[in-house]
Amino acid sequence: MIKANHTLIGQLFFNFYSNFRMKKHFSEIRFVGEVEDNGMPVLIIANHFSWWDGFIQLQLNNRYLKRKFHVMMLEEQLKKNMILNKGGAFSIQKNSRGMLESLNYSIDLLSDNNNVLLIFPQGEVQSLYTDNFIFEKGVDFLLKNKKIEFQCIFNINMVDYLSEKKPKLTVYFKKHKFYPASDIQQIERDFNTFARDCKLAQQKIT
Repeated sequence: MIKANHTLIGQLFFNFYSNFRMKKHFSEIRFVGEVEDNGMPVLIIANHFSWWDGFIQLQLNNRYLKRKFHVMMLEEQLKKNMILNKGGAFSIQKNSRGMLESLNYSIDLLSDNNNVLLIFPQGEVQSLYTDNFIFEKGVDFLLKNKKIEFQCIFNINMVDYLSEKKPKLTVYFKKHKFYPASDIQQIERDFNTFARDCKLAQQKIT
């Protein structure tokens, strides 16, 4: 696997680049949600719908969480864009021996209060209009093998043009509470409920 290789220049570049490109591309960016940060490491679970994924959550992290940013990517994609490695991207190869190494690396990241880890549980880019998110096994592995407790943030991103030439981006997020009986099926249901609530809220945007 390819581990994250943060550099100061890399982090400064991606902070500037994501902020500049997003402000240039979107006519408006709205953050809708609240986070009560308890200081523990953070897992962000988000919908994977566009090229902008990763940059959006980096902005979310910089505004509300302020931790060292990490994002899991398919290895073939990361190899094509190795510069992302300098900003916190690391690789996973699905259905391979290296997959377990990547998941254990993720557990180590979530054992450090200074870290935030972004994953896309559906494992591939899907339409913005996806109605039912089906989680792959990675989230389940993280829950069953965690070394310490960590926070979880649900994130759904929605785009509308309305009457504008440029689209409006709404970043919905909320803290998800784990319970002793929480399992991957329950978390998947909770995420899908949150996604439906976000779509209903999006319909009211003018």
